[in-house]
Amino acid sequence: MKRGWALLTILVVLALVAVPVAAGCGGGETTTTAAPSPETTAAPSPETTGVSSPETTAGADAAAAADAAIAAVTKSANIETPPTIEAGKLMAGSDTSFAPFEFSDEKGGYTGFDVDLVTALAKKMGLELEVVPTAWDGIIPNLVANRYDIIMSAMTITEDRKKQINFTDGYIPTNLAITTKADAPIADAQGLVGKIVGVQVDTTGQFEVEKIQGVKEIKKYDTIVAAIQDLLAGRVDAVVNDSPVNAYYIKDKPEFANTGKIGSDDFYGFGIKKENTKLLEAMNAALAELKAEGTYDKIYAKWFGTAQ
Repeated sequence: MKRGWALLTILVVLALVAVPVAAGCGGGETTTTAAPSPETTAAPSPETTGVSSPETTAGADAAAAADAAIAAVTKSANIETPPTIEAGKLMAGSDTSFAPFEFSDEKGGYTGFDVDLVTALAKKMGLELEVVPTAWDGIIPNLVANRYDIIMSAMTITEDRKKQINFTDGYIPTNLAITTKADAPIADAQGLVGKIVGVQVDTTGQFEVEKIQGVKEIKKYDTIVAAIQDLLAGRVDAVVNDSPVNAYYIKDKPEFANTGKIGSDDFYGFGIKKENTKLLEAMNAALAELKAEGTYDKIYAKWFGTAQ
């Protein structure tokens, strides 16, 4: 992708006019900061945000290695192709606005960590991935109603959700990361006392930070991209958000890191109807093979900068 002077001009103008609006709540002063650009809401571009993507120079080799590994995946002799709604296809319901897991690409299709991983999983099972864009609030009901075979949408495995659907083995850990300058680490919630903390509005990160007494200021942002930009610019001391997402946006910036966390680790899993046990077994077997072969690590490195 090419960088244009028009984009640079827009960014400069927006940076000059963005003014925090008082919002008041929680353990410290709270402000709400507008997103730097409406284009960042669904699938933020590194050209407008200054943050990482597989297309940056540092990530080019990792992206090429992952793409080659995915292309080389073939049907596993150890996995029986499971029944699906449409023969030969694995239909995946996805809220396709959550970079870096699933979001729109420049060609009108979809890309992201989940998309790459499930493409490889489908090939292992002798299937072809088909993404079915789905609103988040209806994603479980539509699975139960047979609109698609699986949920592929960075969904945290929870006990409540397990009452409705089954989950594959967890495919990536997630927690609330505290992201800071690498040389100014903050290990836990207590370390945020007296600090200016950036969060995305109406997220678990915001709610957890508001529970901490003594935070100097909570800055709320329309997108996590805007919060990360202020961290890079030194306007906040830390950003609290899902760890894989923060890792994606700082992966080419070694001076920043996920230096701490709040709470315990959870896992994302792919959701499957309770009746579809053969698909569940095949998905888990395929995931195990991709990990054993190193393909999973290459996909992870493409999107998050290092092998897990």
